[in-house]
Amino acid sequence: MATKLSPEDKLVTAALAAIEKGGWKALSLTALARKAKIPPATLYELCPDKRALLQLIAKRVDIAALERAVEPDENIPPRDRAFDAIIGCFETMTPLKPAIAIIHADTKGDPGAILDVLPATVRSAFWIADSAGLPTTGWQGFLVTRGIGVLLAESMAIWLDDAEDLAKTMAHIDRRLRLIEEWTERLQNVRAGHGEEEPADAD
Repeated sequence: MATKLSPEDKLVTAALAAIEKGGWKALSLTALARKAKIPPATLYELCPDKRALLQLIAKRVDIAALERAVEPDENIPPRDRAFDAIIGCFETMTPLKPAIAIIHADTKGDPGAILDVLPATVRSAFWIADSAGLPTTGWQGFLVTRGIGVLLAESMAIWLDDAEDLAKTMAHIDRRLRLIEEWTERLQNVRAGHGEEEPADAD
């Protein structure tokens, strides 16, 4: 027996197909509701604007990535755990690559699009960090989640142009994670240094 799709699943599936066929800029939400066969009121509740639609697409990727994630091994260095989780996210996006490529091309150079996709990117970065057993709160969590978020955004163009083995994407992410790790260690050392008490004067 076929699984009954929720209105959200219908909407996202119809959106991906519509984007592949007609692009992102020309996408009409009301036309999308008719295509997905959901009431306009339901559409508005799920997706009041195109920014919300981007978040729903990202949510599908996040859920798929979490479903394939394994329990983090504390014996594995944090950078390696982050690498595996980020690559897993890009691998999860493979079926959506044609639509994502169109969205990326249609929004390139649009400052409004950056603001539209920012909440979804930050949310994805949080779940990538959380699934890898990395900090998500405090100053460390801020650095980790924002660092992963920036890494996701800047790696997108490389991934879209990469081969199936993701060799270029993996090399780029590995270099960036090493840099993030280096700067995090420097900041930790600075904070530790500032936290040290001044030695008492000798009698």
